Amino acid sequence: MSDLLFAPISIGSVELKNRIFMPAMHMNMCKKFVVTDQLIEFYRERGKGGVGLISVGYATVDELSGTPGNIGAHHDEYLPGLKALAAAIQEGGAKATVQLNHAGRYNASFFLGGKKPVAPSPVASRLTRETPEELDTAGIKAIISRFGDAAVRVQKAGFDMVEVLAGTGYLISEFLSPLTNIRHDEYGGSLENRMRFGLQVVAELKSRLGDDFPIMIRLNGNDFMDGGIGPEEQLAFALALEKAGVDALCVNVGWHEAVVPQIVTKVPRGAFSFLAKDIKKKVSIPVIASHRINDPDLARELISDAFCDMVAVGRGLIADPFFPEKSRAGREEE
Repeated sequence: MSDLLFAPISIGSVELKNRIFMPAMHMNMCKKFVVTDQLIEFYRERGKGGVGLISVGYATVDELSGTPGNIGAHHDEYLPGLKALAAAIQEGGAKATVQLNHAGRYNASFFLGGKKPVAPSPVASRLTRETPEELDTAGIKAIISRFGDAAVRVQKAGFDMVEVLAGTGYLISEFLSPLTNIRHDEYGGSLENRMRFGLQVVAELKSRLGDDFPIMIRLNGNDFMDGGIGPEEQLAFALALEKAGVDALCVNVGWHEAVVPQIVTKVPRGAFSFLAKDIKKKVSIPVIASHRINDPDLARELISDAFCDMVAVGRGLIADPFFPEKSRAGREEE
């Protein structure tokens, strides 16, 4: 029988050799936003190990969107490092993408030279204990444009596609959630209005990148926040993203301040994959399940049972870059 885990799949115009995705994780290997040789060699090794697609990041879209340990994508001076990183991943046969993100209220003034972080509304963050500055309409439009600028740099650097983080409590999900969005303009109030910022980011990328450069969105299946966004509204967002032209969805769970355990080892393997299944039932684009998927047999089961089209393996690939090749060759015991 053929191995579903190693069947090819396409995301937009890009064909992947298998269904294993290494999601973006912060490695703290950049210095002042610059990609270092350490980061390049780390991902070169994972590219050799047989994974189908690797996402790096998250990467910044402007000076308030991240910290100096993040990958910089907000200025042309970071292009050489991005180019070297894309080439290192692709050298081993993997496809490469960059996850773009704006931290919003999850950033801290400590990392911003004393400047306040920005957000949809001045709702204090339980992580930083700071109250962000509310964005006006001009500020919102400027950030949308900067997402487009950063995506063009990703394309110029030679990556195969671009990813946008629209969950986990960062800026796009801050607009989406009534907990952090108490605006009364076209970006607040109804779900349609709260989705507007994220959908306008997608529209900006589509207009700047063309139809042949795939866009992937990582969104929450459930944010696990009391009074936040549950599966029904997340599904509505997923459907709107597909209609907007997104080529794939990666489903994760939880905000960083949520009290529900998400990635620690006491969480059963694949515990949140049902949220990906709920979205997969309703969309026609590829859906990636994530969180606590680090066993090849479980990965095969999730794909064969139509929970998802691909699986995200994060810490499993930190631990063993050759996780995919060993799985393909029947060497799981190694």
